Amino acid sequence: MDSSIRQKVASSWDIHAKDYDAQYAHGLKSLGETEQWKLALQQIAGKKNLKILDVGTGTGFLALLLAELGHKVKGVDISEGMMSEAKKKAEMKGLPIQFSYGDAENLDEPDNTYDLVINRHILWTMQYPEKAIKEWIRVLKPGGKLVIIDGDWFYRKPFYTLKIFIGKLLVAVTEFKNPWSHKQDYDEELKRSLPMIKDENARASVSLANKCGLSNVKTYGLEKVAEAEKNAMPFKQKLLSPHRRIVIEGVKPKGG
Repeated sequence: MDSSIRQKVASSWDIHAKDYDAQYAHGLKSLGETEQWKLALQQIAGKKNLKILDVGTGTGFLALLLAELGHKVKGVDISEGMMSEAKKKAEMKGLPIQFSYGDAENLDEPDNTYDLVINRHILWTMQYPEKAIKEWIRVLKPGGKLVIIDGDWFYRKPFYTLKIFIGKLLVAVTEFKNPWSHKQDYDEELKRSLPMIKDENARASVSLANKCGLSNVKTYGLEKVAEAEKNAMPFKQKLLSPHRRIVIEGVKPKGG
């Protein structure tokens, strides 16, 4: 990631660190969500305790859950503000997670180190997504698994657009604020530097994973997680969050 872009992205997430977990489908709002996320991660990681790298750990969402499941986890992120929140939560829970500053496109990690590299909600923030995925594969042990938890946030779907519009109307009427404000968004110049925001690129995520040399690449939804998240939301928030969660996973070839 270019230094100017990296600084803009880091600064944006530093600003939003305090309220990130308060947002629906970002932080955990219910026991049902916690249970379903743990079940999903158990299926992803398997029964053995693994050495795991959580790339773009943010406030430690995945790192904390995986550590609670018994794995040895390291979380890296370019936002010190987000990691500060993650460290506080890990200390409160007594979880021995290592958090470290790191650029997801240029990891300061040795080759062939981790059994599992995982991330959530990060691919769209990459300036060079192919380079990032290749970095994640580089630090995997041969036979290790890469897991990208994403969503169809940037797919152009008329039904999504309609539901979000109605949800924003309800917010405007019930909360007396402007839901069309883009104060929390990246600016337009920054967005132009992030290719996975574009519909055609977002839809090509699986092809990109194949192109980067993973084997056994597959994609699937997290329907039970999404159902639990929706159950915790008020009606207007459900309208604002019509998107489907997507998991892309693949294996680093043994000869890789």
